[in-house]
Amino acid sequence: MMKHLYSDFLKDKKVYNLNEAFYKRLMKAVTGSQPEPYFKKVHGNGEKIYDDHIFSTMYNDRILQVIQLEPVSKQPFLKARVQKWDNQYDMLVLSLELSDAVKPDLEKIIRAWLIEGVASEQLNALLAR
Repeated sequence: MMKHLYSDFLKDKKVYNLNEAFYKRLMKAVTGSQPEPYFKKVHGNGEKIYDDHIFSTMYNDRILQVIQLEPVSKQPFLKARVQKWDNQYDMLVLSLELSDAVKPDLEKIIRAWLIEGVASEQLNALLAR
């Protein structure tokens, strides 16, 4: 049975912060350094934004953005697309429902994108189940 992780993150700020910390730990495990957010998650008044664009960072001139959706699927849900940002950087956008089933693939894909520098075509092969 697949188990969704941090499923109330959009309803509960405490769960949201724990969820965000999960991605920071994952990034530190993959890159060996503390990730800095690439897209600022604050309103003009300095108040934190709690939305589904839960995590972003830049590493080795590549951007990673994670859009975490509210869990509704019975099957693991993880999709990826690569796009140009600012006509300058390659950005991998992951759309997912975080679950124990997706977690191992998530680490593999992030490592492939940020550390190994694989091309977007190769990422699609990692996503194929």
